[in-house]
Amino acid sequence: MKYSVEVEKLSSILRKFTIKVPAETVKSRFDNGLAEVQKSAQIKGFRPGQVPISIVKQHYGDDVRHRVFHAIIDEAFERAVEEQKMRAIGRPQIDTPEHKTGDGAHDHTLHEEKDLTFTATFEVIPELTVKGYTGVSVTQDKVDITADQVDKMIEGLHQSQAELVPVAGGLALADGSVSSRPADKGDFLDVKMSGGIFEGESFVPREDMKGERLIELGSSNWIPGFEENLTGMRRGETKTFRVKFPEDFAEKSLATKEAEFTVTVNELKEKKLPPLDESFVKQLGYESMIDLRTKAKDYLEREKAAESERKLKSDLLNAIIEKNPFDVPTTLIDAQTRSLAQEWAQELKREGYNDANIQTVLMGEIENLKKRAEGQVRASLILESIAEVEKIAVSKDELTEEMSKQATAYKVDQAKMDEFYEKNPGRVQDLEFRLRQEKTVSFLLGKSKIKTA
Repeated sequence: MKYSVEVEKLSSILRKFTIKVPAETVKSRFDNGLAEVQKSAQIKGFRPGQVPISIVKQHYGDDVRHRVFHAIIDEAFERAVEEQKMRAIGRPQIDTPEHKTGDGAHDHTLHEEKDLTFTATFEVIPELTVKGYTGVSVTQDKVDITADQVDKMIEGLHQSQAELVPVAGGLALADGSVSSRPADKGDFLDVKMSGGIFEGESFVPREDMKGERLIELGSSNWIPGFEENLTGMRRGETKTFRVKFPEDFAEKSLATKEAEFTVTVNELKEKKLPPLDESFVKQLGYESMIDLRTKAKDYLEREKAAESERKLKSDLLNAIIEKNPFDVPTTLIDAQTRSLAQEWAQELKREGYNDANIQTVLMGEIENLKKRAEGQVRASLILESIAEVEKIAVSKDELTEEMSKQATAYKVDQAKMDEFYEKNPGRVQDLEFRLRQEKTVSFLLGKSKIKTA
């Protein structure tokens, strides 16, 4: 394809092509498009494939112009990017003299007898020259587990084995039933509830404030004042009360609004813990209390060591980022934000959130997600730049080894794991990218000055 291109550097990450495709090329592509349609065109009065080009143009010309317009623009842009050796990302904004069409979209504006001129504005991967990435001073936290931390973990394990049992005893009621004692901190209330919010003077019931719930008093899982209003209630008692949503409530539309709840206590329950003795730990699969404490300490040491390593790497990358400011393409930030949002949405779904609540939570945290995404993209671009300078690469043997580890971890036959990667070459690229980034971080750690806190 013949074309000419003028390049404008709008910023460190934004480029603009002005591309002109000559009329003869446009006419040739249009004529070829009509000829292709002619082969299968079925128009009354003509045999298939025998319709005159003038009739084909009359019936199908606009459709051919539309398809040729898109094809020429796509091909010319891709060739220009390759010719200019640019690392374009995302879809370009295509504009023609007749139409400014916005990001990635364009309607046909093709005149087969004229030159086709258009502009393509797009983002590129920034060209980085990373400085000061060796000899960086960072501090690593000590891995030191205390007896109190082991005790706390064992207590958590002990609490996880507790049973919830109805509170015994209480006051006799007129109908012959027995009420429970008053609910107190640490108790669990099995309740039926309904509620809504006030919009001015109007009360608006809400379905998400209605239903059966199990509420632990003192857990602080509910809005301020809610659990306090349940304290002192007894089995069978109903109470209506008002509370306000806090300013920082996740669902922004409810922040600072007044709510009213009506709660009936179906049952009052309390925890019943098994004795924390040798019999208990053996039921959990440990040989003895000493064995449990030893394994608990080993687990805490592994967890703290992993956290210490994550923090060390994060601090190192942040130090390098601070030394190397640069503009980050919004295309990459938006893509990473979507990825983080999808991961969080899946986690919330596993925790029992419905789709509406998930969307509300995500919208309330979108700015924080964008900030995290930008930091991750910055770190990734810096690591890729360093890997290129230092010639850090991932060998085929390293890829094969990692695939074997995954097969073992997921308990999948190695042949099936290999087949999975063979059918998904993009996954191989993702794996190679991750391993290269990990190798680069290891390289940087080896070149850093690490102190222990």
